[in-house]
Amino acid sequence: MNKLDFISRQFSRAENKRFEHYVVTRIWHLLNDLSIKFITQQYVSRPEGRALTDMFFPQLQIHIEIDEGHHKNQIDWDKWREADIINATGHEIRRVDVTKDIETINNVISQIIERVKAKKSSIGDFEPWDINAELNPKTYINKGFIDLKDDCAFRTMVDAANCFGNDYKPMGIWTGGAKHPKEIGKHIWFPKLYKNGKWNNSISNDETEIREICEFPETASSHIDSVLKKGIYKRIVFARVKSPLGDIMYRFKGEYELVREKTNYVDGLMWRRISERVNTYEK
Repeated sequence: MNKLDFISRQFSRAENKRFEHYVVTRIWHLLNDLSIKFITQQYVSRPEGRALTDMFFPQLQIHIEIDEGHHKNQIDWDKWREADIINATGHEIRRVDVTKDIETINNVISQIIERVKAKKSSIGDFEPWDINAELNPKTYINKGFIDLKDDCAFRTMVDAANCFGNDYKPMGIWTGGAKHPKEIGKHIWFPKLYKNGKWNNSISNDETEIREICEFPETASSHIDSVLKKGIYKRIVFARVKSPLGDIMYRFKGEYELVREKTNYVDGLMWRRISERVNTYEK
């Protein structure tokens, strides 16, 4: 996938929303900077659920919210939601009220563009958007770590596993996990964090806890016994998700540790995040 394909597909996600499409495309075209990445309809974790913002610049941590007419009836709710996002992420939010006249809207858009440019200039080690590098395990191996702030996701489980010193070949992983050859007591896990067959795994709204549940009682008890017996109580998690373009990806969620006192045959295995950064290794 190249940048033209990515950008055009981002625009298409808002094409049925007239005002949102106008604002997003105007911001992008006037910004005219291919070193900056943007995402439309970006999910954001909140303590009380998840939010969806209209436009997001991940390198700059700036969200754009486009307020149509119905927002006039939910002003307090919008403020609460915005505060949640800021408190949870530390990101900046800029709003565009599209119930105003076009001159006012365009003026706000101009202010946003200036803010985006200023934020980019203020980042001394700003990394230009490289669509190929962000999906390449070698990028993170050279970096020496993967951090939650990297918004890292890979196309395959093999790509993710090979960041840690593995040498899996394409299609070399057929299960939901892989070994960690460099750090004893750790596993690389690729869970589906939703109901899937006999499994009903879930992640908390703030993504700090994962509940691993098998709904087949006979399998559940043996699985828990097996995990406890092996003694591998730490997992580096890449959750199976849909990307902003609808493709299946494996997104980094952090390193989690088994909470044994909250693990049982009824509630399943409880995993709690202990780090937002993990080390990467050459093979």
